[in-house]
Amino acid sequence: MQWQQALLDQLGDASPAVCAVRPYGSVLTPLELDRWSDLDAEVDLSTDVGARTLLAAELWAWQSTLDDGVQRVRAVLRDGRRCDLAVRGATLVLPRPPVDNAVRFDLALAATRFGRGANVIGLHLTLGVVREALVHSMVLADRQSGSVHHRSGGPTDAVATRALTLLAADPASAMTIRVAEFYAESRALIDADYESDWSGLTAIVAPPS
Repeated sequence: MQWQQALLDQLGDASPAVCAVRPYGSVLTPLELDRWSDLDAEVDLSTDVGARTLLAAELWAWQSTLDDGVQRVRAVLRDGRRCDLAVRGATLVLPRPPVDNAVRFDLALAATRFGRGANVIGLHLTLGVVREALVHSMVLADRQSGSVHHRSGGPTDAVATRALTLLAADPASAMTIRVAEFYAESRALIDADYESDWSGLTAIVAPPS
């Protein structure tokens, strides 16, 4: 059984509050499922349910929106599995997001896009993370000089060359790991409390054999 079907079965058995689960997308055509596929499903709830209870796993990154009474949660689990849930009737209760939640989600999505050969979307998402990393370097330069005005470059500008080196390789899922590490190093220089965790991304790019 592929993990998408196993996760679908988990949704139905997770809680008495689950009234109905309606899958859609590639899980309905198993021959189209591959390692890059996520699970798409509509879930009807009678009462609020915690995400960890529903999914029987820890969330690593996610997006959540509410539109016309429908909560849409796009989640990446710590083990690399991914789901897109449309929740009705009650709320899927999410944990407190990690400080780099948006970056985690973008890199996870980029990895799956690269995996499918959708390189324009993958690179677009990845470049956004590189840009944030460069902002960290600019903040560091401001702190080191005590000014936001810089007539010329300084030591921190060396990261520009490294960023270009990271992006010089052919677009592939592995690029997201290198960019994640680049982001983490740059952020740690301006945020002493920052601790990176790329476990979900690593599981997507290089799943356990």
